[in-house]
Amino acid sequence: FNEFINMPQAARGFIYPFRLHGKNSNNPTNYKVSWTGKWDGCRIVSRDCYAAYGLAGLESTTYDTAGTMTVTMTPDAKIEYLFDRVKVFYDVNYQSMQIGIDSLTEVKEVIENRQQGYTEFIFMKPLTQVTFTINKRDSIQNHFTLYGFYFDLDAPGINYSAIGVNGASVPSFLKTSGNFERQLSVIKPDLIIFSIGINDAFDPNFTQSWYEGNYSEMIKRIKKVAPGAAILFTTNTDSYKKRKNKYYKNVTGIEVKGSMQNLANKYGAGVWDLFSVMGGLGSMQFWINNHMAANDHIHFSRKGYYLMGDLMFTAIIKKYEQYLKMPVAKLKHE
Repeated sequence: FNEFINMPQAARGFIYPFRLHGKNSNNPTNYKVSWTGKWDGCRIVSRDCYAAYGLAGLESTTYDTAGTMTVTMTPDAKIEYLFDRVKVFYDVNYQSMQIGIDSLTEVKEVIENRQQGYTEFIFMKPLTQVTFTINKRDSIQNHFTLYGFYFDLDAPGINYSAIGVNGASVPSFLKTSGNFERQLSVIKPDLIIFSIGINDAFDPNFTQSWYEGNYSEMIKRIKKVAPGAAILFTTNTDSYKKRKNKYYKNVTGIEVKGSMQNLANKYGAGVWDLFSVMGGLGSMQFWINNHMAANDHIHFSRKGYYLMGDLMFTAIIKKYEQYLKMPVAKLKHE
């Protein structure tokens, strides 16, 4: 859904242990999580969950005093993420058990920020792995609810964070509590890339005004805590609707494209027109024929997703190169 980019830090940023919600959950390849103890999860798309969701749109709770969680950064596309500090976002209250670090890891400082809802651990040296422990320090403490981690490194580069929940729409994320804003204010993103809306486009009651209204409410909440963050919208990919075992072109993608442009004009944001880049209405079939997309006419193959990432990166770099070549006088004018 959202990608947050911070500079000048260079670390993996905000992550969530998706595998806690089952083997079918999509966990990024550049980190892995293992755990002990029993954990129960809630997702913003679940009708039977009433939770104080945070930035991730998910939460995991354990009542097990012996629970642990190990996060390991794994090399991905020749990138090995390091970290020398991590913020753990969780439900901070008098009944909550406390988060700690296993005794084998050298910790320089521990900072508890109850108002912002996290505990930060600062380490003696950069690491690629850390094990967290759940500690019961008082008889009244009976649970621990995790909202996510923010891995950071004191080094130049780019911090990359991403959130998303399978099946979620923009209204899904509007269900999040004040934890969403609090955690986003801690991250302090420089650039927010919106890549959500494909599920909205399948809503039988879709209208552009409804779609833009939901997005405006989301941006309003984000602007309160990250007023200086730049915004980039990506239009929906082309898709098909299925009726009676037949696939039909989803013309709503054209309306979403128009809405993205309207929102960009309203908020002074950028737009990457992925819908047109992939070929426009009906182009999904071409991607399927070339093994870039799945036969459900909605999702992509790993190869297809990597290509989309490369295309976006290329588009951003080209614009940046144009910016560097722009005369100083024109830059001052703009």
